[in-house]
Amino acid sequence: MNPKRSERIAAVVFWIIGLITLFSLLIIVGRILWKGFLKAVNPSFVFGKPEAMSAGGGVFPMVVSTIYISVLTVIMAFPVAIATAIYLAEYTRSESRIARAIRLSIDALASLPSIVFGLFGMSLFVIFFRWGYSLIAGAATLAVLSLPVIARSAEESIRSVPDPYREASYSLGATKWMTTRQVVLPCAFPGIITGTILAIGRIIGESAAVIYTAGLFVRKIPLNPLRTGAPLSAYIWYAQTEARIPDYRNIVDGGAALLLIVVLLVNFLARRLASYYREKKIAG
Repeated sequence: MNPKRSERIAAVVFWIIGLITLFSLLIIVGRILWKGFLKAVNPSFVFGKPEAMSAGGGVFPMVVSTIYISVLTVIMAFPVAIATAIYLAEYTRSESRIARAIRLSIDALASLPSIVFGLFGMSLFVIFFRWGYSLIAGAATLAVLSLPVIARSAEESIRSVPDPYREASYSLGATKWMTTRQVVLPCAFPGIITGTILAIGRIIGESAAVIYTAGLFVRKIPLNPLRTGAPLSAYIWYAQTEARIPDYRNIVDGGAALLLIVVLLVNFLARRLASYYREKKIAG
């Protein structure tokens, strides 16, 4: 076949695949927003308290629980993930036994189903540590779940920093830690933020891991991390499968729309932060 003709055919095929993917995404997002945001979401739904047996309840304690547990999870997972990435990228050879063992462990964690993390968190944090069904138990479980995503993306971002940056820092008398802290990490920061965004998106939408550790239903806003919480994803599952709420369909559709909006908002703000940091660094 003529090379130019095969090139055109390949371009057309990839364009079609891309358009199919985009169209599928638009259908999913549009359906969720149409059924949830336009028909179910209103101020009383967003800021109201949930009802266990009657219609007309809201989801505000669940929204707060979602934000609360996401912040706790990032606080727990981010330092460990970044330290792991720095060690793998800067302080050990990629072919060493320790590095291979750590990467194998990270890949194994990334491939496990979320229900396994839920059972693990229930066994360790809820029962063994006697934290009970609480936000801190759910956050610890989600921290283990999100650790591989943040660690691997951070490692790749650190490795992508050009070696001349390190060599220039060493030539000025900087130590390895000073170079890592003041040169490598600032350059890798946008990529690290991207990996953290992906982890936050999974944290917000995760249900199996928090059902067994954090809780399903609360009427008051949880303030103490040792108290039971009810992330929105878990409450959607509860309203759909176990609750006896007359208007459960509105709760499910509205909760799904709110989850989608929160994830999109987090992605937008984080990307704006990364862009701002990149522009500031270039201008500086």
